[in-house]
Amino acid sequence: MVFRVTRSVVFLALSSLFAFSTSPHGAPGRPQALERVEQGYASSSAPSSGPKAIFSETRFEFGEVISGDVVEHDFDLSNQGSAPIAIEKVTMTTPLLVTKMPHEVAPGAQGKIHLKLDTANLEGKFEGRILVFLNDPALPEAFLTFAGRVVPAIELSPLPAFFVAGQRGQGNRASIEIVNHESAPLRIEKIEHPTERFATQLETLKSGQRYRLTLALKPDGPEGKAAGTILMKTSSNRMPTLKVGDTYLYERVHTFPDVVDFGTLHSDDAGRAAVTLMIHQEGGTDFKVQLSSDVPGLSLKSERGPKGDRYQVEITLIPEKIRVGPIKGRVIIDTNDPDFRRVIVPVSGQFVQR
Repeated sequence: MVFRVTRSVVFLALSSLFAFSTSPHGAPGRPQALERVEQGYASSSAPSSGPKAIFSETRFEFGEVISGDVVEHDFDLSNQGSAPIAIEKVTMTTPLLVTKMPHEVAPGAQGKIHLKLDTANLEGKFEGRILVFLNDPALPEAFLTFAGRVVPAIELSPLPAFFVAGQRGQGNRASIEIVNHESAPLRIEKIEHPTERFATQLETLKSGQRYRLTLALKPDGPEGKAAGTILMKTSSNRMPTLKVGDTYLYERVHTFPDVVDFGTLHSDDAGRAAVTLMIHQEGGTDFKVQLSSDVPGLSLKSERGPKGDRYQVEITLIPEKIRVGPIKGRVIIDTNDPDFRRVIVPVSGQFVQR
């Protein structure tokens, strides 16, 4: 699973560097001491007998890295006071981890809080928050940031899928770009996919770096939706195979959805169950339909669209006519289209006693 935004928080106790609690969907709150840390990187003037914490930086930007890289960084904490600084606990955005830090920082000494970020399951902008709890009265909470951007080794833009719909006789096409973020040049060695629905074409935009893959939906291909997967074999060790898919070829007269499914209904739910069916004629202006069904207890109420190219059908159940057991049959749509005189939509469901 890839996390585009990570908000969990891990709590780290001094006695152990293992996380023992998380708070989902929330980053550490902005402490009152934040302004002091951001502006001066230090606590305000403290009594000579107390600790005085100074962070050399409060924000670390790691730039852009490839998913799977491990990023590590030290936040330096100096003690300019006359008493030891105790690091009481640290909270952080997951999957950040503290792998090493001191229990105390003596007067005049410096300690390092070492953080590690494994980007294997990250993609996009990462803004990691770290909150360090200290025994410094002037800076009891220090707020730190660990930020950057994580990109896949090979990026498919805008999405790793084609969502292409086309009318029979016309087809359609769409493109995605393949962007190489690795230092080694990328080669697309082989493209594999079924050929009855669509064809593909690969274009080199910048050799070894950027390619464009175009999918052309065949105008005479099989009707209906299909998650037709395209497999691309590459020269990348990290991503040797890329997967993209999803196509849909529809007729001039078509419905959405293409199946009416009521799911499982209890006896006292039947009167509230409803499915909306849209019937389209592409380019139509005087489209007409007649509706019927072989499902007992099915009610069909239709309304014609203002442009004369579609109907909206409200499909409901008449409870007293529905028997316990499977709901199975068809909605039959007779039209005035010369090529699509009849369209059949399957109906399914299950009616059970509560």
